[in-house]
Amino acid sequence: MRSNGRGFLKVVLFCLTFLLSVNSSHATSADKCVYVTSASNNTLTIIDTTNNKVVMTLRVGVWPAGLAINPETKRGYIINGGDGTVSVIDLVSNSTLDKIKVGKGPMHIALNPSDNLAYVTNTDDKSQTVSVINLKNNTVTQNIKVGKEPFETAIDVAGNKAFVVNSGDNNVSVIDIKKNSVIKTIEVGSIPLGIAFNKANKRAYVANHDDGTVSVIDTSNDSVVSIIKVGKSPWYIGLDSAKNRIYVTNRGDNTVSVINTADNRVIETIKVGAQPLGIAVDADNHRAYVANHKDLSVSVIDTTTNKAIGEVKLSFTDLDSSYVGSPWGIAVY
Repeated sequence: MRSNGRGFLKVVLFCLTFLLSVNSSHATSADKCVYVTSASNNTLTIIDTTNNKVVMTLRVGVWPAGLAINPETKRGYIINGGDGTVSVIDLVSNSTLDKIKVGKGPMHIALNPSDNLAYVTNTDDKSQTVSVINLKNNTVTQNIKVGKEPFETAIDVAGNKAFVVNSGDNNVSVIDIKKNSVIKTIEVGSIPLGIAFNKANKRAYVANHDDGTVSVIDTSNDSVVSIIKVGKSPWYIGLDSAKNRIYVTNRGDNTVSVINTADNRVIETIKVGAQPLGIAVDADNHRAYVANHKDLSVSVIDTTTNKAIGEVKLSFTDLDSSYVGSPWGIAVY
């Protein structure tokens, strides 16, 4: 009896150890999910990256666009441009926890987890502001005056700065995130939209829609140090810090430009779906995911070879909407 008891205990301990190892490795292994906002359908689609299949579709606010994920708290923040709100999603239960009222026509959100703050660009707000959200209680604590039609923002936590792209003024506002005030304005290209910050080389990259270029900003002195020619009508930028590359979606010619950040040279142009917008890079698993606005699909890129290796079709036939999709923002976790 005693030996049988020991044997049973060994089996139980083995099973518990196995389960704990599986659960703890979920976020770092290939078992990740891609989250895609679909503006016209007011939804968030969740894709399992192990088989590139849609596993769930959630209702969020009106006309969702940008999104951001905090892996520490397992929270997703969805920007709803049509009703001026931010949906807070529990990524464990895939349920809406809260909805935060911000400015008019919000487009994007950037998180500063170290200070429990988030910054939301209010693109259609005539007051030209960025809303600051306290993530502890999900309330707006301040509205920072920036340029015209602020579109996207990126945060340099170590440098205590946020960079806000003002698409209506062709410039970037630099915010001191300790004081939450603008300390400088940087001129860039025509109708700047997407922005990404690379802490490895202290550079910010801005996609200039009408110029077909990317402006490179040295964030140590907040000045443009290079301009890179990419494809037609660039929108968003994804960063692969492990490979020192950025990926730029070119909506006008259905491609993604791959740039080597060491020398600011385009090293590859990848054909994807129609009207690519959002892009998310999973450096751990050597993948990039592109939201194709017109195709209602997500392209999968192997970042080792820089080739498109698959496509996930998004279906909205079962939803009560007169529109069909419009994939926009994308994130991976």
